Amino acid sequence: MTIGIGAMGASDGETALTAFNEITTRAPDYAEGWNKRATLFYLAGEHELSIADIKKTLDLEPRHFGALSGLGLVYMALGEERKALDAFEQALEIHPHMEGADTHIRELRDIVKGRGA
Repeated sequence: MTIGIGAMGASDGETALTAFNEITTRAPDYAEGWNKRATLFYLAGEHELSIADIKKTLDLEPRHFGALSGLGLVYMALGEERKALDAFEQALEIHPHMEGADTHIRELRDIVKGRGA
């Protein structure tokens, strides 16, 4: 995990992906391995792959507020504001003091309300 996180921080996506792939293969029930790989995919603009890994993370750990927040960011990047809002609201319900979630929720509520959705 340390290698993958370090590589991701150094923008070495190939090394990070290799590390996270090994983690998800060797320890498929370890939610954080899937979450870190989801983050890597998000940073690489691979949104559908990120969503798939976030869903796996949440299957393993339904209260993983970091994964829910990440899902919100992915949906924002895809322009799916309603889904993003739902994800951030779920994250904030689990972790009421989560930094930044309330700001995203306010912004997304304004957008969704403006669309009449």
